[in-house]
Amino acid sequence: MMERLIVCDIDNTLLPAGGQISEATLSVLRDLPSGTGFSIATGRSFHVVRKFVEELSLRLPVITSNGAQVYDYQNETSIYESCLSPKVSRKLISRLLSEDYDFVAYADVGIYFREESEHLAFFQNYNDSVRPGLRAPMVPLHEQDLSTLSDRITKVLVYSPKKALTDSLRKVPELEITASMSHVIDIMASGSTKGNAVRALAAHLEVDISSVYCFGDNENDISMFTCGAVGIAMGNASEETKSYAAMVTRNCKDDGVAYAIRHLL
Repeated sequence: MMERLIVCDIDNTLLPAGGQISEATLSVLRDLPSGTGFSIATGRSFHVVRKFVEELSLRLPVITSNGAQVYDYQNETSIYESCLSPKVSRKLISRLLSEDYDFVAYADVGIYFREESEHLAFFQNYNDSVRPGLRAPMVPLHEQDLSTLSDRITKVLVYSPKKALTDSLRKVPELEITASMSHVIDIMASGSTKGNAVRALAAHLEVDISSVYCFGDNENDISMFTCGAVGIAMGNASEETKSYAAMVTRNCKDDGVAYAIRHLL
């Protein structure tokens, strides 16, 4: 029976920028006591998480797309999913195209991208770093005909958005807006947050929410700290994120997750 659950953000929490998950952290995660489960919660698409699922030997479902999806890699199915409605996603993407924004969209079929996107290197580098079976399908947008878009889009990631765009999208009741990194906005269906996904995962695993420990560093992690779980901010977290946490651990580069598991929990 699982008595406790640990949920970690990936980037700048488990994974230092430009680096790898340290052996010290991997060792602590391998040695978790029986009754303690471990999973991750990320803004990334479920297509770009398989590498970490394998590296961490994860057996539990994983929170992806900033909480819009909880994906079970053992059975290749979602246990929880909150998609943008087809009408809303097409209207949103049409606007982003007309205003010439660089963006990607996460869907069941893969990651939609604009041909001239300046950010394809991130996804190409990921795909180059893994074997073919772990690679993310990359799907070019047919910009003149959006009728072929999947009806299961969980997130749209917009690079370098103007304030006017962000402000106007925050007023759309069907949308949830947050940020998983600087100079981007993450757009999901209303109510799609990591915190709500943590609740869904805890319920699925029959773990009391008060026995869930969540690690994070950025704005999109705050909902995990306010959902009833115990929030643990990284030393490198923003001051706003730290203000919502029950405790603060060391910097990601100093194995803050491993330190907290050993000394704070």
